[in-house]
This record gives sequence, C-alpha cells and structure tokens, in this order.
Amino acid sequence: MRTINLKTTIQNVLRKYPHTQKFFNSKSMYCNVCSCKKHETIFQAAINYGHDPEQFLNELKDFIKQNEKS
Repeated sequence: MRTINLKTTIQNVLRKYPHTQKFFNSKSMYCNVCSCKKHETIFQAAINYGHDPEQFLNELKDFIKQNEKS
C-alpha cells in the first residue's frame, strides 16, 4: 500500500486491491465500467469527482487498511 500515491492509476489500485471497488462506488465513481480507469490517476479522479486529492488518497488508504484486517 505504500506504493499508492496521487500518481497511481485507478486501474493499478483495482488490480492490486479488487475490494476497493466498494470504496469507489461509495464515492459514486463506477470505475469498473468507466474506460478512463485505465489511465486516470487517483489525483485526476479525485479532482474530476470534486474531492480533495490528499483527503481522497488518505481515505482510500484507510479503506484498504481496514479491509485487509477483515
């Protein structure tokens, strides 16, 4: 998870952590059906959906951390 940063693509996140689809869905980001996910970075996606990029990244990392413990 340390390798996830604002330049990481959505596709790379979904590949490594498939369960993050739930996180993206909760933000009304349906990355499983959007063709942009292949190249869009976390930064770009956050901006495009009106989220603060740093806060969005932190929430994503927290989601991953919480769900890895389950």
